[in-house]
Amino acid sequence: AERLASIRNVLEIGSGTGVSTVFLGSMLREAKNTDATLFATDVNKDAIRVTCKTAKENGVDLDSLEAIQCDLATPLLERLRNKVDVLIFNPPYVPTPESEVGSDGIEASWAGGKDGRVVFDRAIPQIASLLSWPNGAAYIITVDDNKPEEIAKTMMDEYGIEVVPYVRRRA
Repeated sequence: AERLASIRNVLEIGSGTGVSTVFLGSMLREAKNTDATLFATDVNKDAIRVTCKTAKENGVDLDSLEAIQCDLATPLLERLRNKVDVLIFNPPYVPTPESEVGSDGIEASWAGGKDGRVVFDRAIPQIASLLSWPNGAAYIITVDDNKPEEIAKTMMDEYGIEVVPYVRRRA
């Protein structure tokens, strides 16, 4: 509860249905944290609409939610630099041909390009610049094809951010 009370900014990159953002928003509300702002981004305009609908249907105050159609978190970089306490990112991680990456349709939710890392590798510098220091936490989904150990090394070597696997299991 103490950690929840200290959260000011939550960002979900690629919100899809918004379930993760809304769940965390509900937890913050239960912890009586009325100061937090939820940010949700997605390249798909329908995902942004559904994120807002999910929030409304689950009692999350829409005044505390900013849902933005954009690429990654680009329009928020300046405003939220070093201010994101919790970042959620379920990137398109399926290895696919490069030609499938970069649309704003539903395939954008899975098409990850080479090693499933094209979008993820573009997001790494943004994630590093957005996280609050020293307690910001990013929860990111990867699969073994994405070479998570290589991601961890990049985060530490280039940004001084330690990556700790939270859950690892075979599908």
